[in-house]
Amino acid sequence: MNLRLLVVVIAMNLGQLPVAMRPLLVTLLGSHVTGSFAVAGLAGGAAAVGMAVTSPWWSRALARFGDRRVLTVSCALFLVAQAALITARAPAAFVGVAALSGLCTPPAASSVRALLARLAPGERTRGYAVNAVAMETVYIAGPLWVTAWTALADPVVAVLATAACGALALAVAVPSVATGPHAPTPRGEPNTRPHALPVVRTLAGTYLGYWICMGAMWVLVPAFAQHSGQPGQAGVLVAIWSVGSLVGGLALVVRPPRLPLRTTYLALLAVLTLTSLPLALPSGVTPMAVAIGGFGLALSPWLATGDQVVAAAVGEQRSAEVYGWLTTVGQLGGALGSALAGPLGDRHGGGPAFLLVTAALAVALVFALTRRQTLPTR
Repeated sequence: MNLRLLVVVIAMNLGQLPVAMRPLLVTLLGSHVTGSFAVAGLAGGAAAVGMAVTSPWWSRALARFGDRRVLTVSCALFLVAQAALITARAPAAFVGVAALSGLCTPPAASSVRALLARLAPGERTRGYAVNAVAMETVYIAGPLWVTAWTALADPVVAVLATAACGALALAVAVPSVATGPHAPTPRGEPNTRPHALPVVRTLAGTYLGYWICMGAMWVLVPAFAQHSGQPGQAGVLVAIWSVGSLVGGLALVVRPPRLPLRTTYLALLAVLTLTSLPLALPSGVTPMAVAIGGFGLALSPWLATGDQVVAAAVGEQRSAEVYGWLTTVGQLGGALGSALAGPLGDRHGGGPAFLLVTAALAVALVFALTRRQTLPTR
C-alpha cells in the first residue's frame, strides 16, 4: 500500500470524525442547549434516521458524479447543518436540524472503501485492514477529543471543533479521489440494481444481525458498569473493546489470511459469536475488561473482510452504492439493538442481558452459512 493512498485513507477516516462522534455530540449539545436528555435522545435518533435515508443516494451519486464533487457538496451542506444545530434552541427545531444533519452526512465511508477497490486491487486485504484500523483509531481517540473540548469550553465549541477537523481532513483527501463518474455498468446486465444481487442480500442480512449486536453493546456496557457500582468505568470498557479490535486489525495488516475470502468471512463471524459468550459471565469490571477485549479481537478483521467481499462481488462501479445500503442497514440495526437492549439493561445490567449480543451474532452466522454459496471465494 503506497504512502499516498495511506494518507488518503487516514484523512478520509479522520473526515468521518463528526459522524462517528455525532451520538455523543448531539447528546451533550442537546442537553446543554435544551436542558433535556429526552430531546437529545430524539435528536440523535433523528440524525441516525436521516443518515439511513440518504446514505444509498449519496453513495450512488459517487459513481454517477464523481467522489470529489459529491464529497465537496455534501460536506458544505453538512457544515451548514452543523452551524444551524448550534443555534437551535427550541426542542422541535433542535430535533429537526439534527435530522437535516443526518440527511447531509458526507458519504466518506463509502468513498474510501470504493477507492481501495479501485486503487489497491492487489492489496485489498491489507488495504481494508488499514482502513478498519484507522476507523477504530477514530473511535478510540474521538471521545477523548470531544471530552477535551467540552471541558475546555462547552459542547458548542466541541461541535464546531469536530466539524472543522472533519472538513479539513476531507479537504486533504478530496484532491486524490475520482473527479468524474466511475466505469458504467454494462447495459442489459441482469440484476443491475445492487440491492437485488443475492450476495448483497446475504451481506445485508448478516450486517443487520451484527449491528443489532452493536446497538445492544452501546446500551449494555454502560448498564453493566452502573449495575457493578462503577458507572464511570463504562468509557474505559468501551476503550478496551476498541483496543482489542485495533489489535486484531493490525494483525490482519501484518499477516493477511491465506484462506478463501468466503471462508475467512464466515470464520471471523464465528469467532465473534463465540467470543461474545464470555460477556455474560463477569460480575465485575476487571473480568469484563478481559472478556470485552477478547470480543474486540475479531471485530476489525471481520469488517475489513466484509468490505473486501463487497469489492470482489459487485465490482468497482457499484461498490460505493452497496456500502451506502449497508450503512442504512447498520443504522436501522443499531437502533433496533438499542431498543431491545434497553429493558434488558434496566432489569439485568450484565449477565444474561449480553446473551442478546450472542443471539444476534448467532442468527447472522446461521444466515450467512445458509447462503454461503452467494459469497465470493476471492
